[in-house]
Amino acid sequence: MRILAAELSDFRNFEEVALRFSASRTVLVGANGQGKTNLLEALYMVAGLRPLRPVPRAELIRHAARRAKVRVSITSEHSGLTHELELELFKTTRRLEKDHKRCDTQSFLGTFVAVAFTPDDLQLTKGSPELRRRFLDRAILNAQPSHLGNALRYAQALKGRNRLLAQDASDDLLSSYDEVLAKEGAKLMAARESYVRALEPVLTEIFEHIAQPAPRLVVRYSSTVPPEVESRSPDALEALLSSLLEKRRTHDRHRRSTSVGPHRDDLELFFDDRPVKMRASQGQHRALVLALKLAEIRMVTERLGEPPVLLLDDISSELDRERSRQLFEAVEALRGQVILSTTDERQVPAPPGTYFYDVSQGRVSPRPSSA
Repeated sequence: MRILAAELSDFRNFEEVALRFSASRTVLVGANGQGKTNLLEALYMVAGLRPLRPVPRAELIRHAARRAKVRVSITSEHSGLTHELELELFKTTRRLEKDHKRCDTQSFLGTFVAVAFTPDDLQLTKGSPELRRRFLDRAILNAQPSHLGNALRYAQALKGRNRLLAQDASDDLLSSYDEVLAKEGAKLMAARESYVRALEPVLTEIFEHIAQPAPRLVVRYSSTVPPEVESRSPDALEALLSSLLEKRRTHDRHRRSTSVGPHRDDLELFFDDRPVKMRASQGQHRALVLALKLAEIRMVTERLGEPPVLLLDDISSELDRERSRQLFEAVEALRGQVILSTTDERQVPAPPGTYFYDVSQGRVSPRPSSA
């Protein structure tokens, strides 16, 4: 899978931009704060309908503009098909088109698959559980487009329930939200648990290869819904979560927030039976983050039958030299399309066929060989 071309209109700090991409590697070069990440985010938005960081939709629209628009042309070597995708963002709504026809989210998602690796990802192993939940959900979305709808419905119901708790609303009102939370939350947990089971052997293999000598790695999905039932199917989890929400209602009223559900779960990582946060050196943290991203890419590639588009946001300046070398070796082995940003082009390998764009103050200039 690869992007042929993209057009941006009033997205972030860009008024009008048009780019064509190399089939192998495209490098965006510029100082910090010029818009390199914004270009990658525009592409990522079309792939997953979510920004690289959680921000209000209005922040994605250029100042004083009414709406933002991103259009991409993509092709799949596996299917032999080419598609035009267009995302138009307004402050409270969005409009999707596929091949010049209006479409819904389900039809749009899955057409273009991209995996992003950003400096924020380097906090995966030692940052907050929210980062790891986001990592899981983004990875699952590439295989299950319906996961986005489940997550959005859950988040909306959670917000509503917490508001009612703060207002000391009646049990009847809370029960109506509990029903949605249990149904959508069970789907989220089942998908995450299934993904983690598939992830563990892939992650372990990659980590042992790049972190020699490697401690014994254990990966576990830690849920606020304990394993009280033998089956972890969505139906079984829904029944258990519904019961827990009711049992903890008094506690939640006191705290004015919901204490059980996938919004409080975590991806736990252990080295030799001790939490990675306590056990790992800085180098081991970097190696494990790299292994997590490479495992995600491998799993997506196996599902698609071809590599996804890789979006690398100035990662080479954040990784140490050895991890950066391992990243680019793995990228080369995939033989997929890579679009990356950097402040120093000397830090990134540029094989034949690489396109370069200079990015400065919201303007993008192709170098002659990239035209």
